[in-house]
Amino acid sequence: MRKDVENQINILRGGDIVNKSEVARRLGCSWKTVDRKINPEKYNKNKKKREYNSKLDPFKQLILTKVDTYCCTAKSVYILLKNNYEYKGSYSLLNKFVSEHKKEQNRKATIRYETVPGYQAQVDWKEKFKMIDRYGTEYTINIFLMVLGYSRKRFIKLTFDRSQQTLFECLAEAFQYFGGTTEEILFDNMKTVVDQVKSNYHSVVINEKFRQFAKDANFNVVTCRPYRPQTKR
Repeated sequence: MRKDVENQINILRGGDIVNKSEVARRLGCSWKTVDRKINPEKYNKNKKKREYNSKLDPFKQLILTKVDTYCCTAKSVYILLKNNYEYKGSYSLLNKFVSEHKKEQNRKATIRYETVPGYQAQVDWKEKFKMIDRYGTEYTINIFLMVLGYSRKRFIKLTFDRSQQTLFECLAEAFQYFGGTTEEILFDNMKTVVDQVKSNYHSVVINEKFRQFAKDANFNVVTCRPYRPQTKR
């Protein structure tokens, strides 16, 4: 409550009946503000919260199974429920439920890597942005980043795409820059590294071509789990 309102009410009360509307007019506030000070007990009652039944309730277990086990998107689950299970809710309701579930999975048991020298590096594609040259030609620029887990030394390269061949070239240049490879390299679940068709939430399958590249370069591939980017520092 505004301090000036509270002080003025205390002065005006003096044991007499206060005209709340008149006090409110003088102080430029709502009469309810005045009433809340005079009769606080009216506003401190515990109100029973109304319970709502969500249209998602009958489908929540099915949704979680599809998302966690089969890596389905919220959109694909929505289409499944609309076409086969007579789901009457909106897509935004389902998408919010899936998003909150993923955040919860992210929060639980997050493991961060603390490594010794030469043991681990981390690779990621950072921001993607557009540039226009003097002739008006537009280019999409990607940022490849490789960071050594112990020293935090970095290798950065700009590319025009994120294809697997480009990834191989970036890694090869990074190895040359650092003077070798680390024992293991941590990746996000990018499609150029992970065979997403064969993978699910509990089991990740490395793309065969990338697995052979890692074998030839002599490093182990480690992927952070879906919904848990905090496993990367």
